[in-house]
Amino acid sequence: MTLFLIISKWREILIGLLAFLLFICLALLNHKTGQIEKYKLTEIVLQAENAKAKANSALKEKQWAEQKLKAEQNYNAKIKQIDSDADLAQSNADSLSKQLKVANSRLSSASKETIIEYTNTNSDILENCITEYRTVAEKADGHAADAERLREAWPSE
Repeated sequence: MTLFLIISKWREILIGLLAFLLFICLALLNHKTGQIEKYKLTEIVLQAENAKAKANSALKEKQWAEQKLKAEQNYNAKIKQIDSDADLAQSNADSLSKQLKVANSRLSSASKETIIEYTNTNSDILENCITEYRTVAEKADGHAADAERLREAWPSE
């Protein structure tokens, strides 16, 4: 009897089975659509983060380029000042050299007191030169130590 009932209702059972399968397919489709949307959203977020990182990188690169340009300009200005100071020092040294030649040529006819005063003055000048030389050497050593410290502290990568 149940078999007869099942056979007589085969169309309804088949429609019910197909409806159930359709429901399962729709549920799976809905699930996959959600996964695809989630993937797309993740991809959009990653692209936004990538764009932000590129913008930050470009900004840092620009800042470093500006900093480098400013350092180069400061360096060039200092080099010009150093050259100017060196020219002035050379001019003063040449003038002093001429004065010493004139003084040496007059030394043979000078009195004993003048020669003593000349010798004392030369000693004072030599002492001042030695003091200045030491000061310059100290500053040069300090500069070398600073340069070495910067070289060692600079990031390698």
